[in-house]
Amino acid sequence: MRAIVELFIRWIHLVAGIVWFSGIFFSAFIATPILMRNGAKIEALQHIASIRYGLRRIIRVTIHVLLITGAMNVFIVGLNTKMDFSQRYVSLFLIKMGFVGLMTLFHILHVSVFGRKLEAAVSTLKTDDVNLPPPVARLHRQTQLFALLTILSGLAAFAFSLSLKVA
Repeated sequence: MRAIVELFIRWIHLVAGIVWFSGIFFSAFIATPILMRNGAKIEALQHIASIRYGLRRIIRVTIHVLLITGAMNVFIVGLNTKMDFSQRYVSLFLIKMGFVGLMTLFHILHVSVFGRKLEAAVSTLKTDDVNLPPPVARLHRQTQLFALLTILSGLAAFAFSLSLKVA
């Protein structure tokens, strides 16, 4: 029974990570290019802002689930090894957690800082404007950059998670 509970906790952790990662990926690299290519830029950014708003609520929950299940996984590994971690495991775990911290930082900048500034800037514009004003275009580029950095740091954290299995 204990093994099933441990696998279930790890499964929930993995699913929450996938939801966070795929939400960022979808909004930045699937929805944004499609909407920007097939409509007025201002209207496209307004639609993107509403997509991000919906995803922000979902991702907020998944981040909390990741924190709780991640802490539970540390205790599971600790109990299974009687808190006897190898030096390699500790090093890989700390590097992984560093990338998780970077992913969190970049996510905050992507959604809460530049994303909200972009939402506010776009909400004041008329939808029939053809071109983006330079400050809005800059904010859009910054949100895309931090989405990419979130994705890359998430991939690095995932790679180090896989390497923990053999450590």
